[in-house]
Amino acid sequence: MNQNRNEQIQQYSPAGERPVSLDQLIQNGQPVFGVFAQVKNINYLDYHSYLISQKALPNWRKDLKANQFCFIQIIQPPYRVCLALATIKLATSAFVYLYNNETDELEVCEALQPLTRQTRLTGDCYQGQMAFTHSKLTVTLDFTPSQINVVLDSQNLALNATLARQSQPLAICTPTGRRGWTFTQKEPLTAVSGHLRIKENSKFNADAARIPNSPDAKAKQIDFNDTTIANLDWTLGYMRHKTNWFWTCINSYLPDGRHFTLNLSMGVNETGASENACWLDGQIVYLPPVMFVRKDLNIPAQNTWRVYHQNLGWSNIDIDLTFTPITVYKKTDNFGVLASIFEQWIGLYSGEIHLGDEVIKIDKVMGLAEDHFAKW
Repeated sequence: MNQNRNEQIQQYSPAGERPVSLDQLIQNGQPVFGVFAQVKNINYLDYHSYLISQKALPNWRKDLKANQFCFIQIIQPPYRVCLALATIKLATSAFVYLYNNETDELEVCEALQPLTRQTRLTGDCYQGQMAFTHSKLTVTLDFTPSQINVVLDSQNLALNATLARQSQPLAICTPTGRRGWTFTQKEPLTAVSGHLRIKENSKFNADAARIPNSPDAKAKQIDFNDTTIANLDWTLGYMRHKTNWFWTCINSYLPDGRHFTLNLSMGVNETGASENACWLDGQIVYLPPVMFVRKDLNIPAQNTWRVYHQNLGWSNIDIDLTFTPITVYKKTDNFGVLASIFEQWIGLYSGEIHLGDEVIKIDKVMGLAEDHFAKW
């Protein structure tokens, strides 16, 4: 039954040739723009980048100017773990937060270091490693074509997971400004092994919460299994000096049992190609651009967002969702030349996504919504 539905939906992906795989993103000194089935090597130092004077930049300058981010979400009800590692080379930051959807509690650990101190960045999201070491938070992400290994240790929790990759990621590269470009890869993942360890001093540990420093308090371990779901968001590029984006992420199971993942965004990757897609049991469906409307009201319960697609009659796809925030991880930094206002909300989505004759009904499904402004 599900297979027949997926085959039906497939025909409503944008017309034309299906995305192709690339061995290298940079060819003849320039990036290849578009949406791809896969890009095996993000060889960004082969990019022929120039100053306004038309003088070619050396590799160390190209490396310094390349921003790189990675976000991973792992969901094992009632817990949701979100972690990220990001560098703009002048500063590198990482965070992890744990959310309990039964109690609406949120616990955050974050760390910031100058330049790329105690940071290792090699390869890319297909074959490489990102590692960050800090007294409060240590993260190591190892990427291979078949899986992603995540090892994290923080003040309140530890995580060790092997996440299996599926065969249909969203890989997109678009122009940014006059000379820049941005590559992004999004994909659903499945946790095939690993565990989450909530430490004794975490507020999620009931024994520790009742009796601080109690010798009877024990860490709590949650093992991942074949129903644990996850998703990856990896970006590298040469972005505008001032950048802003909105982002929607849903990773859940539909009432009929299918695994549903949704990625919608507005900003950054928006020139000639859409960064939007959904997956049904791992099968990708490409989606058109969307608009985000966020109400800035003082009462949190009324601060709903609308995410919708303006259907002009040529598409068999229609999107109309509302997002009601519950809680937020927010971080604001202002160092003059560098500044960031980062808000990642957890809340409930409702609405419909029309994929031809198939209608995906979303009724108070928990997901993420992000509003991020950066000056770098």
